[in-house]
Amino acid sequence: MTYAISDIHGCYEEYIKLLEKIEFSDNDTLYILGDICDRGEKPMEIYNDIMARDNVIPLFGNHEHLAYINLRHLINFLSI
Repeated sequence: MTYAISDIHGCYEEYIKLLEKIEFSDNDTLYILGDICDRGEKPMEIYNDIMARDNVIPLFGNHEHLAYINLRHLINFLSI
């Protein structure tokens, strides 16, 4: 089965509950249509889960874009 979700916003527990509810398996594919980070407390746990799965395809959303811009500026600032 192929699934698509978006706007997880760092809500790791809800993300895991969703995977359990749909009985997500290695035979399925999940597309995450952006906005994994921001607001919720555990975006890194979600990113770690995504990286551990070959069948989850994340797309870059506007919240990832903002994080990228801010982190890029912070890195440039710290390397001065």
